[in-house]
Amino acid sequence: MTPEILILSGARTPFAVWSRGEKPEGGKGGALASLDPFDLAGTAASGALSRAGLSARDPDFIVFGNCYHVGPHACYGARYVAHRLKAETRLTGTTVNLACGAGLEAVRVAAEEIASGRHSLILACGADVSSRVPLSTFVPSFNDVWCGRAISETSQAVAKELGISRQEQDAWAGQSHRRAAAARAAGLFRDEIVPAADAVQDDAIRENPTEDYFTKSKILYEGGDATSANTHAIVDGGSALVLANGKAAAGKNPLGRLVGAEVVGLAPERMAEGSAASIKKLLARLSWSIDSVDLFEINETFASQTLVDIQELGLDPEKVNVNGGALALGHPFGGTGARLIHTLLLELARRGLKRGAAAICVGGGLGIAAAVERL
Repeated sequence: MTPEILILSGARTPFAVWSRGEKPEGGKGGALASLDPFDLAGTAASGALSRAGLSARDPDFIVFGNCYHVGPHACYGARYVAHRLKAETRLTGTTVNLACGAGLEAVRVAAEEIASGRHSLILACGADVSSRVPLSTFVPSFNDVWCGRAISETSQAVAKELGISRQEQDAWAGQSHRRAAAARAAGLFRDEIVPAADAVQDDAIRENPTEDYFTKSKILYEGGDATSANTHAIVDGGSALVLANGKAAAGKNPLGRLVGAEVVGLAPERMAEGSAASIKKLLARLSWSIDSVDLFEINETFASQTLVDIQELGLDPEKVNVNGGALALGHPFGGTGARLIHTLLLELARRGLKRGAAAICVGGGLGIAAAVERL
């Protein structure tokens, strides 16, 4: 019998505008630029362990998701997260990279490790610090070498096929900011965030973005609708979940269970459909209908891509990213996956709902999704 995969707790750092960016009020970004991905993942992991009543002595494995392996110690990956946790040297782990989906891939791999019986309590974490990535590496990474087009351009092309306008994209981005601002004002993110450096809250959220903000924003490629305002905020950050089998979870109060995860591949030109395709595949395997899922967390790489997913899945927009998404909060690449799952479980609990699905589209023509149930 396959062990049940329980999610005991989660945590994330604040998501802070990268050092090359500007905060909504005009201040310079970079609140987390002095830290490295191991610091951020370790901070989030420590917070998640504390919330579960555990210490760094308790996990028997770490899976660390990271997109940009840069810096002199990047090759150490999960091992350096253990070091930042001050864990015992016996704690082993592995590092995974699925580009934007690295953090959710870490969750999927952790679940497989528990299901195999090899491990019983695992930290699934991830982080990226874009502030530390050389522009000579960062900028070209958004061009897909397979199809020879920018990923923003591929997303826009699919949106155009479906009749999704620039106005609709800007409207969704504005709503993402307003939802995130309302959630922050209500204190909802306090259940997610643990401080890092001097940062205590997300700093990319715009309280009430004006029409001028969208109409005057920088267009990412000539003739397109993708702009700096309807594309995810570039931020530094990390997140973590504690996953366990039933025996390791005894006496704890799990947030829910991970019931499945799937990765799909599709033509790189269709990257915008990656989240929708992975959700479809996963729900088919679970024999869940779309209508049986109460809430969705779909990473907002672009407003165009998010609207493509909503249209192709036939979703009620009121069930998608109800506290805002990456257009407002930001997308710290490897730091996004665990955040999506934790956000989802917390909101299901607040609303007394049961089922949720999270997904990320991935450059190169990939998608990854995971499904959870609240206990």
